[in-house]
Parts: sequence; structure tokens; C-alpha cells
Amino acid sequence: MNQESPEKNQDIEDQDKKNRGTEHQGTKEKFWFGKNQDKLFKIGKHEGENWAEIVACHLATLLDIPCAKYTPGSIQENSKTTYGVISQSFVNKKEGERLINANEFLTKLIKNYDPDKAYKQRNYTFSQSIALIKLLTPNLKESPIKQFIGYLVFDVWIGNQDRHHENWGFVASSTGLYLAPSFDHASSMGCRVGDIEKQERLNTKDTGYSVEAFSSKAKTAMYNDGKILKTYELSKLCYKHYPNEYCFWTQKINQISKQDIIKCFESLPENWMSDIDKKFTTKLLQTNQKQLNKLCVKN
Repeated sequence: MNQESPEKNQDIEDQDKKNRGTEHQGTKEKFWFGKNQDKLFKIGKHEGENWAEIVACHLATLLDIPCAKYTPGSIQENSKTTYGVISQSFVNKKEGERLINANEFLTKLIKNYDPDKAYKQRNYTFSQSIALIKLLTPNLKESPIKQFIGYLVFDVWIGNQDRHHENWGFVASSTGLYLAPSFDHASSMGCRVGDIEKQERLNTKDTGYSVEAFSSKAKTAMYNDGKILKTYELSKLCYKHYPNEYCFWTQKINQISKQDIIKCFESLPENWMSDIDKKFTTKLLQTNQKQLNKLCVKN
């Protein structure tokens, strides 16, 4: 990975402030802007969510995982500067494309499925998600299953706990449906945990409070047999049903070095990420690398 210089905040200009489009999906404050309202400005509920989105974007790019691109952004209103991330839409509206989130299709596939219930949705499972992809994209040259397994393995690596049914989907185009790039990775890498707790977990001799213990408790938004899946449980399901795809992505993750990870931090604006954030995130990613690799090595 080449050395990267810190990305500067892109300040949203006055003309863009006036030309806003509302984005109702999700719980974070966000809006579309730009001449064609094709850029999304999103403000993390916790400041760590801003750096997590950008770091995750860089990590996904290293793995060649299709993903929405995120850059630092800010807006000045009433003498106050608010920081967030800016993302260019991956949907070409001029060509008639549109994003259809998974919940819209799952509602048609599963009886009594609640499309508005993003969390604690027990009908939202690994198997139903895979069934949906097989049903909607049976004839694509590139395997959408392999791509989706890549998203899930990536989630395990970065500890993403927010892959609910509105955080992935399909792009409808003139040629049919294809799996949308991965997006919304802000709830990852322990970004909401404070520096004090991170330092304590890095230094503790208590295995029950270590970074490894923290990693093992991470939960997904998916269920299996009526119970919410932890990230390591999701990795086992991926391997059980798609071992080749799982090991393909795991091997790519294992090729990412500590220095590659650190360089991802260097792309951030100054002061967006503390030294403790960087140390903890590096340790967490390395811990999850080892956990992911155990299944492929063992078998």
C-alpha cells in the first residue's frame, strides 16, 4: 500500500447547503447535497464513527471489496463547524438506477417479515439472506454469493455490528439486479469505546477483559435458530456453507500487514483518531485476523 497523505476536510459550500435532499434511512443525521444531490453527508453519533467509516473504506479497498467511498467532510452553520463523512452515490440515477435495500425483498420472501424492524428481527438470518441473493441474481457472471460472503467476512474482521437489512441491498439497473457495494461501516472497530477503556483492555492481564475478550463479544444484526449471532459465530456459518469463498477472503485479510493497517490511519485528518484509538484498532484487527484464519488452517 502506498504512503497516503492526510485527507483534508471537504467543506460543504454555501450553494450546496441550499440544495439539500432528505435521507430518511437510518438513525444518523444525514442529507444529500450537490448539484445533482448525489453526495451524502453523514454525521456520526459518536465522533469515532466518522474515522471508522473512512478506515473501513480503506481496508475494504485493500481487499478489493466493492464499497461506497468515504472522505472527511464538514459544514459550517451558525458559526459552528460540524464534522462528518461524505460519500458519492454509487447509484447512477441518470441511467435510471436505484438502490433497493434487502428488507424490501425479504418482506416478499418471508411471511410476516417486518421491513421496518432493523434490529431484533429474528426472521433476519444468514440462510434467508443467502436464499434472497440466489433468488434475485441467479445468472450473473461474477458470483454474488462470493461477494456477499466477502462482506460478511469483512464485517467479522472489523467487528461491524450493523449489517442489518437496510445496510445492504441491490442496485436495479437497465440490465437487471446486481449486489450493491458494501456501505455503512460506522459501527465497527470499537469506535464508540473511550480511550480509558481501550487503554485498560490493552494493558490488562485479565483475559476476560482483554482485546480478545472484547472481540469475542461482538454481535451481528443477524439471527440463527432464534438467537442473535456473534461475529465469530457468523464466520463459522460462512465457512460451513461456503468454505472456498470463506477461505478466499480470509487469505486476503491475512495478507494485510500491521503496517498496511497503520497507513490507513495516516489518511485521516489530524486529531480525528487518538493514539490509543490507533493501538486498540490495530490490536483488534490483528486479533480478528487470527480468529478468522483458524477455520481455514484447522481444516
